[in-house]
Amino acid sequence: MKNINVFGYATFGTPNGFTQSCIYGNKNLEKALKTFDLKTDAIQLLSPNDRIYSIRKEGVADRFLISYSVYTYAKEKNSNRTGTFIGTSLIFSDETADENIILSSLHQVHQKLKNNNVSNNVLNVNHSKEFNLTNVFDQDFEKIKYNCRKISFIDWQSSDKNMVIFTGKLDNNSIQNLFKKALEILPKYDTLFFTDSKEIAEFVSQKRLFRLIDVNILEEEIKNFQTEVKQELINTISKLKNKSKKIEDEGRNEYESFKKKIEQDEQTHLENGKKIENADKNLMALNSLYSNFLRKFNEFISALESGKPLEEVGNSIKQIEKEFYDEKRKLDLSTQVSSFGNSKKVSTFPLQRPSLSDLSHYTEEKKKKNKNKGFLIFSFVLNILLIGALVFFTMFYEKEKKQEVIPNVTPVQEETTLDEVIDQDNLWKSNLNPIPNDSAKDVANKKIVLELLSERTSKLENVVDVIFEKNKIIKDVYGFQKRDYGKILFKENPNAFEKSDHDTVLIKKDSLKKIPVFISR
Repeated sequence: MKNINVFGYATFGTPNGFTQSCIYGNKNLEKALKTFDLKTDAIQLLSPNDRIYSIRKEGVADRFLISYSVYTYAKEKNSNRTGTFIGTSLIFSDETADENIILSSLHQVHQKLKNNNVSNNVLNVNHSKEFNLTNVFDQDFEKIKYNCRKISFIDWQSSDKNMVIFTGKLDNNSIQNLFKKALEILPKYDTLFFTDSKEIAEFVSQKRLFRLIDVNILEEEIKNFQTEVKQELINTISKLKNKSKKIEDEGRNEYESFKKKIEQDEQTHLENGKKIENADKNLMALNSLYSNFLRKFNEFISALESGKPLEEVGNSIKQIEKEFYDEKRKLDLSTQVSSFGNSKKVSTFPLQRPSLSDLSHYTEEKKKKNKNKGFLIFSFVLNILLIGALVFFTMFYEKEKKQEVIPNVTPVQEETTLDEVIDQDNLWKSNLNPIPNDSAKDVANKKIVLELLSERTSKLENVVDVIFEKNKIIKDVYGFQKRDYGKILFKENPNAFEKSDHDTVLIKKDSLKKIPVFISR
């Protein structure tokens, strides 16, 4: 069953402490899942008849896991310590099953695991890897996969919140009902515990680390949570509506701005059309004016060549020159064509007034004048065409540029599979619970610890044993987390130890300066 896994675990005492193993399903989960160990300074089993059930949510890679667990009393082999247990968890990936099937399977597997590995309430193995699994799973267990259904939470991020629910009875119907109701409030908590033991409830109440409620107010808790969810939904809708309004306003403003620019461009285009039409009329008039002026000028030149007196011809030239400039001033030759970007003036060709002193050159330059007339007209027409082309290019280039679309490129995210195993040497993370918040300050006691150790011969686990033996405050908190305590001790004192292929040994006692401890504040 790809999406169903089973874990078995227990507190085994020295030297292994608490260990857990995947006894059915995906073995890679052993390194990925959080520990199922009970936080014994917050909740613990106190007598052989005690039971604790729990439901827990957890995210691993891209999967959502939900675990159903049962804990029963079991003493360690060589210890009379209280709070010890054996437990079983059914772990579902992205799905769950009917509560009666879950409970039935959980009870069957746990009872068989307990029968195989516990005698007279005492564990007969030293590690979860040594569990005797003979006949623990029968053919009926496989049927659970036919009753699974998909499940998901909108928000299943870790909340670091845990709650204990006390109920007057833990019969099958009660437990099934609690498992079902727990799903409605589980998004708010990481783990929900259920117990019918007044002593355990009193212990939880005194420690004040987990929230404790009576089963009678569970319905009220669920309603309050549903109200919180509804309020969060209302707030989210309100935020989205505000954002929608902002987007609408931005869109309308940009639309109006762009529309106004288009209207301005259209108006400019219309005005330019009128200017060009008027300029074309003035162009024809200017060409005719120059042609007539040049024709009369050539007639005077011919008259001079025919022997007419200079004085007579000169007065006539002054007269036609005056008439030419009077007519030219009547023409609008200052026309400017506006572009959609920067406006540029239309080039004009100023004419120099000829003087009488220049008349002696007219004969030699007669042919050049005839050629210049044609060139002048050609140049003027060419400039008008260039202006028209500039207007056309500017108008359509600006519109085309506004329509450019920036492609939407979505980064590709690499998928992370559930079967990935994190290399703990490359990514260290402490599993100690609680996480140490101080170092041992007793200098005399630390000196005794160092005297009991030998460089090059004392292994890391020996160092941890001595620390636990001489520091009750540390042993009481971490006595069943020896391996994890050793890891953080190594991390805090890297110069004190040397790691080989098989063992980690103490090499410098003087470098063992930080002994982690948890102090309640």
